[in-house]
Amino acid sequence: MPEKIPYNKTPIVSDGEKVAIVYRQSANELKDLPQTTLTPDGAVHPTMPNIFRVPTEGFPGVWLKRDSTPVPLSVKATKADVGGVGGHVEVSALTQATVLDYVLRHNRMTIDGCSRPIFRSLFAHHTGDDVGITGVIDERVMEHEGAVDALLWDALNKGADVAGKQGLYGPGQDLKSDAFSGNIRGLGPATVVLPLPFRAPYKERNASQTVLLATADKTEPGVYNYVTTGAYLDPNFCTGLLIAESKMANGFIFEVVDVDTKAQALEQGATAETLDRQMEELGKTERFIELQGPEDTYNLARLAMNGTRFVIARIYSRNNDDSKGALGLIASAERLHNIKTDKGFTYGGKDDPVMLALCQGDFPAAGEISSPIARTPLVSGDCRGSHFLHLYPAALGEPTSYWSGPIMSMVAMSINLRSGHIGAISDQFARGTPWDTYRAKAAEQMLDFRNAQGYKHPGTLQVSEIEYQPGYVKKMAELDKRFQRRTPTI
Repeated sequence: MPEKIPYNKTPIVSDGEKVAIVYRQSANELKDLPQTTLTPDGAVHPTMPNIFRVPTEGFPGVWLKRDSTPVPLSVKATKADVGGVGGHVEVSALTQATVLDYVLRHNRMTIDGCSRPIFRSLFAHHTGDDVGITGVIDERVMEHEGAVDALLWDALNKGADVAGKQGLYGPGQDLKSDAFSGNIRGLGPATVVLPLPFRAPYKERNASQTVLLATADKTEPGVYNYVTTGAYLDPNFCTGLLIAESKMANGFIFEVVDVDTKAQALEQGATAETLDRQMEELGKTERFIELQGPEDTYNLARLAMNGTRFVIARIYSRNNDDSKGALGLIASAERLHNIKTDKGFTYGGKDDPVMLALCQGDFPAAGEISSPIARTPLVSGDCRGSHFLHLYPAALGEPTSYWSGPIMSMVAMSINLRSGHIGAISDQFARGTPWDTYRAKAAEQMLDFRNAQGYKHPGTLQVSEIEYQPGYVKKMAELDKRFQRRTPTI
């Protein structure tokens, strides 16, 4: 790890002590208060993750009390497959808790001799067999984002160690490097950072921002293209495009990223001997295009047709003079088999992206952003990363569906812009909601499609996109030797 990263590896809570002594937790908020439901004590929202917060008062001595002056904040979401139960079905409770525990015990950085928390608040979550950490960091921490990434990298590796001891499948699968290089992007985990709006001075009762977190498993990097071309371009999903008084009426500015460096290299004339070298060189930069909506709707559609290559990765509000406004959505835009390892450019896991989006005001509401998923579209991925199958809207923390996905989860977070605390979380695909209907629809379509298509294209991906293909390539090479030639006859 580079010495310039001010990540303090000395635990703020020793192994013999519980992390609860220095954090406030959402699990304790209803303690000693009247019960408002018939659910037993301690289980009011059993599916909701526990939110850990650094206190704004009674600041523990492990951190020096920060300046109370409001500063800009950001949300950072990171997730990776570090080992799955039953193959690629779900994360073990012990692995997820280990990752969270490491982050909480080491949630500290030192800047100019001052000790300060890295995350002001955070929670752990999982989608299928991917474990994630999402939290709020402030502007000063963002100046040293490498410290945040170093903490998360160490935590995920700790989780991979535990996964290995548990005998889980593919421990550390998405951790592509043997050593941290200063930035977690490009090393395997999916990670994004979304700046929150800065409004000062704040009023305590009006300092909120809703942020949507979406996580996907067993699917392609462009899976959120269904969200972005729906909620941000189509008034059938977002009526705000027609009636809002905010900047939403101007449309949005879209950045589309070309995530396939292999395709780029081949288009530039790469040969078998030069392919890896050209891919490595192309991977040092990001090929992107900036388009405007609604004027470029058709162009955005042309790119979004190929979600394995082109990803609508960022969406900005659009000012009255057509200039770029605030960043309102960001999706991870990488392909794992474009990451070089000690074995070269080889596949080792599906891309499984993550997305963050601001809600309300100049941007769509949470329900408008989630609504396009009701189409239950066909996306690439599924079991062995080798099929097209319908996207399944999964409730928070659920395992993958049959055939191992593809699945997506969404949660809405209420964040206090003054304290940086995640106040509460809402599962956007919760059980007992109309999303049960779409889950059943997706499951029925999955069954019909697999029964009809089986292993035949378009049920399976084109061979170049099949993830676990070495065995197929080997057998095809053997068959190639058995082919013969003859003169065609009538």
